[in-house]
Amino acid sequence: MGLGKTLQAISLLSYLKACQRTPGPFLVLCPLSVIGGWVSEVANFAPKLRLLRYVGDKEHRRNLRRDMYENVKEQSLPSDTLKLPFDVLLTTYDIALLDQDFLSQFPWHYVVIDEAQRLKNPSSVLYTVLRERFVMPRKLLLTGTPIQNNLTELWALMHFCLPSIFGKLEQFLSAFKEAGEPSRHDAAKTKEQFKILKYVLGAFMLRRTKYKLVESGTLSLPPLTEITMMVPLVPLQKKVYVSILRKELPKLLALASGASNAQSLHNVVIQLRKTCSHPYLFPGIEPEPYQEGEHLVQASGKLIILDQLLLKLHDTGHRVLLFAQMTHTLDILQDFLELRKYTYERLDGSIRAEERFAAIRSFSQQSVKKSLNSDADDNSPFVFLISTRAGGVGLNLVAADTVIFYEQDWNPQVDKQALQRTHRIGQTNHVLSINLVTGRTIEEVIMRRAERKLQLSYNVVGEDNLDNEGKDIAGTEAGDLRSAIFGLRMFDPTEMSTKELGLVNKSGLIALAEKITAIRHEPQADIYDKKFEINHVDVLGGGDLVMKEDSESVDFDPGLDEAAYLSWVEKFKQASLSNESTMLDLGNRRGIPDDKHLKAEAAKKKAEEKKLSKWEALGYHSLSICSPVQPSVPTDQDFSDSSSVNFVYGDCTQPSRVCPSEPTIIFSCVDDSGIWGHGGMFDALAKLSANVPNAYQRASEFGDLHLGDVHLIDITGQFQTILISI
Repeated sequence: MGLGKTLQAISLLSYLKACQRTPGPFLVLCPLSVIGGWVSEVANFAPKLRLLRYVGDKEHRRNLRRDMYENVKEQSLPSDTLKLPFDVLLTTYDIALLDQDFLSQFPWHYVVIDEAQRLKNPSSVLYTVLRERFVMPRKLLLTGTPIQNNLTELWALMHFCLPSIFGKLEQFLSAFKEAGEPSRHDAAKTKEQFKILKYVLGAFMLRRTKYKLVESGTLSLPPLTEITMMVPLVPLQKKVYVSILRKELPKLLALASGASNAQSLHNVVIQLRKTCSHPYLFPGIEPEPYQEGEHLVQASGKLIILDQLLLKLHDTGHRVLLFAQMTHTLDILQDFLELRKYTYERLDGSIRAEERFAAIRSFSQQSVKKSLNSDADDNSPFVFLISTRAGGVGLNLVAADTVIFYEQDWNPQVDKQALQRTHRIGQTNHVLSINLVTGRTIEEVIMRRAERKLQLSYNVVGEDNLDNEGKDIAGTEAGDLRSAIFGLRMFDPTEMSTKELGLVNKSGLIALAEKITAIRHEPQADIYDKKFEINHVDVLGGGDLVMKEDSESVDFDPGLDEAAYLSWVEKFKQASLSNESTMLDLGNRRGIPDDKHLKAEAAKKKAEEKKLSKWEALGYHSLSICSPVQPSVPTDQDFSDSSSVNFVYGDCTQPSRVCPSEPTIIFSCVDDSGIWGHGGMFDALAKLSANVPNAYQRASEFGDLHLGDVHLIDITGQFQTILISI
């Protein structure tokens, strides 16, 4: 995590080439977001290593392969002495899968896998393909989080490197069962198991932590202060939160009897988390007309406090990494930054490689301003919006000195990795990490469980500091169902009454923001590498920051009994019946139409009737599928299905795995130009049936092609039902 793993790996490859007379070829696999970092580090520290950057679109990679072939073809040497035009081939996990037929032909002398936690699932396609198809006798895995949730992940990494030593998973888990399930075994025996496991791993794992390096004087890093801010729900959020619980009350009752499944609960949890982030994540909540305005900020407690934080940070010359889990949340945050005229960059999974590199360069060109009188470029990005999963690993973003987590990951190691994007070698400023958590909701449950997962990681491989040592980790393995039940129970049903839905005290939140941003000015001895937890109630009551490990804001009880849960459900049921006026019908919140809207609807209806009459007269029938009514909250059927999904290779118009008794649907994306193209899917579908291009062109002639439409074309044959969706 910013301690030089990349540079150490480059040094190893340089040593093998220069001192061991091993010219390669070497293979480096890494996330797309860190390709630029590898290229830069090799150019700076090992310029004699010939690096091939094997990324890009399909055509570009084809040209690279052609150039390699021509280079080898020109050499009049035996096959075992042929010289490749590179020493190191740098590519991504996804391209390694896409071009596995080509890349697996090389006898790789050494393989480096960066951010190797990608291999934590031994059943994944990447894990299987690399093990079974690639020739890689020597492997080096780079990761700051060798264990994230359980010992199975650790075994997967060790088995990938040394299958002869770390054999079957069952044997590994049996040997260290006390370490894997500490809450079920004697504490002394568990401690002994952890000691043995650390000793075994010491022979194969080089573990370096910032804490140890700083303590030994090898590394000098600025202070890191982590603050968890407990944010309240605003009235609109509370109404949505209550509405979801009320709608899902039958499922909540079913949980106690075991009649509800995990997927059903997961769907409820997702909706509750969306509510905590911003109610506009639900369709129909944002008021019409859909324009930027203060309503965007006032609709979310998190956004209110974020607004105050960014105002203070901007005025004092700091720069911010803003992480969120959902891309739709990033959309809302982007609208907010536009509203406040803040400059920003954005990185998520949909951003192309070239745009990613450009965004990172743009943000990294200007470091944190030292003072308000700095001559720094005012147009330099102030905020970097990042999807945690897309940009939480491998990046070097020391240009920022503040990290804000708007949403948290179930896996705490993901957030820890994201924090290291700025608190790493090269950082010279005091780093402030702010974790926004909506108090007394499902988000607080996620945070409490994250603390317990981090403790498991510390027990096995050690962590950056000793703050967690000695904590009881009983309940680490408690199921998500129990935690979710607890999370629902944290919400007090009596708060549903209208009098409890008053406005959030803005002055208190402003004071909270001032208290947070001023912590950099505290004496270093009091804040160096410390974790705090603060609540807006503390500030209003004159309280001070509360140390996180001493917080008593919630009594996390993993042994919650069924009677207590049923008591809460009954209490909630009674409260919801007596407070109908506070509920929202999600997805259907629309204002009463005025005369203007009524006239527009009438004109629209008349035009539609005229169009349909014309189509009928000319014998045209639309194949466009009507949009389904958006449910207020996703139901079980939206997420679960008893059928299976089969992946096939080759021509999708001739699938290899088809059940003759069931219809087959082939999906293909086209534009609305009305011109049927050539090559690829166009030729394949036209060959399958001429009805497909004919239906497309006829729809264009009658003005029946619109962005987002789905046209279902039946080309049923004698033995099989096939439908084409374009």
